[in-house]
Amino acid sequence: MTNIHCKTKVILSGENDFFGPGIFYLLKCIDETGSIQKAATKMEMSYSKCCKLINKAERETGFPFLNRINGGKTGGSSTLTDEGRLFIRRYASMIEEVEQAGQRIFDVYFHDVQ
Repeated sequence: MTNIHCKTKVILSGENDFFGPGIFYLLKCIDETGSIQKAATKMEMSYSKCCKLINKAERETGFPFLNRINGGKTGGSSTLTDEGRLFIRRYASMIEEVEQAGQRIFDVYFHDVQ
């Protein structure tokens, strides 16, 4: 029998859903690469979709996630703002707690199915 387990997905909402696993990993990737374009390529997403996700999150939260330097001949760069870095740290901590709680609840209801 396959090991049955619980998966959780945390989506933050304001007027609209604006922050979930996709943008979380996108921002982490931008932090690693220093570039929206490089992150988009790494994640196999279009640059415009990445920008839309970031802009939507910035509208909903009311603060910028990135410091952006526009490209040109030398190329641009992007770094997380202090607020953006704090936000993704909080989201990561929240995910960890939600997953632990989800597993505890799952174990109550499905302990005999394992």
